[in-house]
Amino acid sequence: MDAVTLLTTQHQKAEALFEKIEASTDPAEKQRLLDQVITELKAHTKIEEEVLYPIVRGDMKKGTKLFEEAMQEHQEAKKAIKELESMTPQDAEWQAHFEILMHGVLHHAKEEETEMFPKLEEMLSPERLDALGEQMEANQRGELVIDLSKDELLEQAKASDIEGRSSMDKAELEEALGHR
Repeated sequence: MDAVTLLTTQHQKAEALFEKIEASTDPAEKQRLLDQVITELKAHTKIEEEVLYPIVRGDMKKGTKLFEEAMQEHQEAKKAIKELESMTPQDAEWQAHFEILMHGVLHHAKEEETEMFPKLEEMLSPERLDALGEQMEANQRGELVIDLSKDELLEQAKASDIEGRSSMDKAELEEALGHR
């Protein structure tokens, strides 16, 4: 499956899970569905950050701006995920944090689908998009580990506004970015 189709399919799956969470009145079901969407979002952001965004930043016209915006949105989602992981649907603040995550993810997905993905399809051949999709799938299955350099991690940390990034070693950068 090509990269754009893979990522768009994942966006659609996340949207469907969000809709199921919103429709549910059972706290246990909401939690189960949220756990599923969180697992999928973590895997999705990882392949975007490790496989796709280096290409966007390095090869796409105006890619640095798209990269920085996408990384900032990923950090916002990671923060909302972290907050939700410490709550249950019965907590008073849960719904507000859930809505922040949902609206942020849906906004991010729409931007990628309308701005980034069409540019990728113009820039890359169908064969390259297929190879990129295969690389992403292998990364998600754990068959391919992308080892970003410290400089690449610093670029992501800068785009994500991570405090103290200049004094972090590679492992600390990976941890702060959620790559571990």
